[in-house]
Amino acid sequence: MWKTVDANSISYSPYRTGVANIKRVLGKDELEGMKFSGFGLLQVPPRGEFKVHVHPEREEIYYVLSGTGRIEVEGKPLEAHPGLTLHISGETAHGIKNETDEPLTIIYVTVWA
Repeated sequence: MWKTVDANSISYSPYRTGVANIKRVLGKDELEGMKFSGFGLLQVPPRGEFKVHVHPEREEIYYVLSGTGRIEVEGKPLEAHPGLTLHISGETAHGIKNETDEPLTIIYVTVWA
């Protein structure tokens, strides 16, 4: 099985908490029955925040594509910069803050735990 998606045809939408946007390129509907549960981009605008959260049913990988900011992992700040890659187990509390004047863009991949 394989799929192609033109991510340029998908818009960002506001994330339900915090001040951030999400572009769900592949989600649970497209990936039903697969080990992957999601793939897309997070965009945290200047002074924005992707609230601290957990999702015990999914593990996640972040890859910082552009911008800088801070990723909070278990209450500890981690400086986010292009190229930073982070694996987060689902029960680990994590969130993102952008305290700069430039957008912060992160690619995310989630898999069922």
